[in-house]
Formats: sequence, C-alpha cells, structure tokens
Amino acid sequence: MSRRGSRTGAQVGTPPRVLSGIVKVILTVTYLVPLLWIVIEAFKSDNQSLTAPDALIFAPTLATFRTVIGTATGSVLLSLLIAAIATAAVTVVGVPAAYALTRRTSPGWGRVIAVVLTILLILQMVPQPMTVIPLYGVLARWHLLGSVTGLVVADTALVLPFSILLLRPFALAVPKSLYEAAALDGAGNAQIFLRIVIPLLRNGIATVASIVFIIVWGEFIYATNFLTEGSQLPVSALLAEQISIYSANWNRLMALALLTSLPLLAVFLFAQRRLTAGLTLGAVR
Repeated sequence: MSRRGSRTGAQVGTPPRVLSGIVKVILTVTYLVPLLWIVIEAFKSDNQSLTAPDALIFAPTLATFRTVIGTATGSVLLSLLIAAIATAAVTVVGVPAAYALTRRTSPGWGRVIAVVLTILLILQMVPQPMTVIPLYGVLARWHLLGSVTGLVVADTALVLPFSILLLRPFALAVPKSLYEAAALDGAGNAQIFLRIVIPLLRNGIATVASIVFIIVWGEFIYATNFLTEGSQLPVSALLAEQISIYSANWNRLMALALLTSLPLLAVFLFAQRRLTAGLTLGAVR
C-alpha cells in the first residue's frame, strides 16, 4: 500500500511541476525575445537596419553607439538631475507625512487620517494626462514653465501620494512600545522621529526612493509638455524623438534604450532585496 501510495503521489505531483516548467519557459521566451531583438538591432548600422531589419546574421558595429552617445550624454545627465532632486524632495516630505499618518492620538485625529488617506487614494486614480492642463497653469503663474525646476515640482507632485501610501506600512510596523519608552526617557516628538523612526525606516526609505527614481526617470508626459521646445530633453523624450511620422531610426532607438537603461539597472540591482521586501510588506499591511 505504501509503495502504491507513493507512486500515486508522485504521479499526482508530476503534472503541476511540468505545467510550472512550461509556464516558466513561456514567460522567459516572452521577455527575452524582445530584449534580444533590442540588443541585435542596436549593433546594426543605419544601412543594415534599413535593408535587413529582421536579419540575425550580420556584421555588428559600434557606429550607432558612437553616433548617439554624444546626444544621450546631456539627456542622461538631465534625467539624473531631475530624478535625484525629485527623489530627495519626495523623501523629505513623504517620510514625515507617512509617520504622521500612523500616530493616532485621538478619535478626531483618526478621522483626519482616514480623510487624508482617502484623498491620497483618489489622487492615485486620476489619470496623469488630466493633470497636465491644471499644472500648466500653476507652473505658468509661478514662472516655472519651461524650466527644470518646474518639471521637478510636477514630478514630485505626481509621485508623492504613492510614496506616502507605500511608506505608511513601514511606519506602522514600528512597535509603539519604542515610542512609549522614548517618551518616558524624556524624548520629544522630533527626537523620536530622528533617532528612532528614521533608522528603523531605512529599508522603507530605500525602497520608496528606488521606485520614485525609476518612475521619474521614465516620465514622459510632463517632460514633453512642461519643457520649452529646443531645450535639452530627458531620456524619455529623447527616445520618442527617434520615431517620426514618416520613419523610425530603429537602431538608434535601441542603442539609446540600452544606454539609458544602465542607470535603472544599477538602481534595481542595488535595491532588489529592499524592493521585494517593501512591496511584500505593503501588500500585507
């Protein structure tokens, strides 16, 4: 009986493993084939890209990279500047806001927190294109239209609600007994925040900062609407310029895509564990 039971269990367990393997292969092929095509196309010359766009056997060249690297340098530096400033601004504002939304000291304050969280959720539901016209008017009144500062303000406003919602579970995970012990020792709210909350939220801050950096790096709608024509464009707008109504420079587009994805790859590899832990915590809480 035991041998038959073990054989039956093995037979029952085999199909799910086979099905799981098939799904993994399909997903791997689905994701790797476009990436492989991007790499292949980036190493083609202009003539090869036009005459044999589907060719897998060709003489690879670095001419396309040499052509686009001068154009991409300014855009990469500009995107780094915008993403870094926006990430710092979101962190400075979002961490205290998320901490404040976890400190329920009275029933009235609890109702205020519920209203604020509802507003943040509603803001996340608003499509980004619907915010272009109102923000355009605000930036024009502030004399920030067409400047990097205005774009940073718009990007910060875009990702700040999401960042607060993502940081709040990290702040909720801090034991309240630590706050009480610090208060008994005579620590004020500012000391509790700086000496207890900030060190305990390091993983959450790193997670949110990484996600914000990635979002701002690839932001396209605000970059094309709030910067004046002829000025230096971020990488997202530079990539879009490679496609026109009548033609598309596919090899240059793919080379730019490879070059401009290197900073994102570095950020992702640096924060991979924190991203996984942070998203899991946010889903559970």
